[in-house]
Amino acid sequence: MLSISIHLLIQIGLLLTAVLLAGRGVNWYWLWLPFVWACEVVFVCGLALLCSSLNVYVRDMRYVIESATVVLFWMVPIFYPFSIVPMRYREIYQLNPVAALVLAARNILLDGIPPPAALLLKLSASSTLMFVAGFAVFRLLRRRFYDYL
Repeated sequence: MLSISIHLLIQIGLLLTAVLLAGRGVNWYWLWLPFVWACEVVFVCGLALLCSSLNVYVRDMRYVIESATVVLFWMVPIFYPFSIVPMRYREIYQLNPVAALVLAARNILLDGIPPPAALLLKLSASSTLMFVAGFAVFRLLRRRFYDYL
């Protein structure tokens, strides 16, 4: 866990360096970044609890995760602008914690504007929901881990 955290800190440092080299300055909205990244950590921890507990019972979870990662990658506005997403799907689209994270970071770092409160609410709610779901599944399945390991 520590090695992954160090890796995340290095990536954050590289991201901030790239933003500064691109000519975007530091602004007050950068104070939102720790909250946004904390939501990311909460989401990833919940996802890890969920997938790792299911992996004990279903050994082919690796292939499910790889396929889901590809699909989710294309559902996140990294290489395309959020403006091309049809208006009727934008509210649902922002419930994806990774998409909300990217949108919030893009608002803060590239556009120099604060992320909308509704977006931050969706990000924190969906991240918390994933953590609670992952924790609940882990607690439910952990009783029989020793039978399968």
